[in-house]
Amino acid sequence: MSFPRWVLRLTALVFAAFGVALLVRPELIGRLGIELARPSGSTEIRAFYGGLELGLALFFAVASARDEWLRPALFAQAAALGGIVLARLAGVVVDGGAEPIILLAAAMEGTGTLLAVAALRTLRQPV
Repeated sequence: MSFPRWVLRLTALVFAAFGVALLVRPELIGRLGIELARPSGSTEIRAFYGGLELGLALFFAVASARDEWLRPALFAQAAALGGIVLARLAGVVVDGGAEPIILLAAAMEGTGTLLAVAALRTLRQPV
């Protein structure tokens, strides 16, 4: 299996795991310091952190099997995770929330960003 395909499949697996976990147990978001005060909060976590992550997992999995989708999917991975890392680090600076779980999340997202960029660099440029 090529490196770009491996990166997308790993990303699909991680997104699917987080998506299922938060779809089934939205209260897990509390580990990040987010409190669910009302049922609508649980619904929002299920939708955004569960549903969106599962949808992205499906996209990355399908893209990993299609040559013409590799580059756009890797770019989407790098842009999405890179944006999350930058916003998370900005939040740490602005809000002072440098808790270990936040830094771990940033490290994981940063790793995903770097893997996507590295995989993009291995793809041949279109003629």
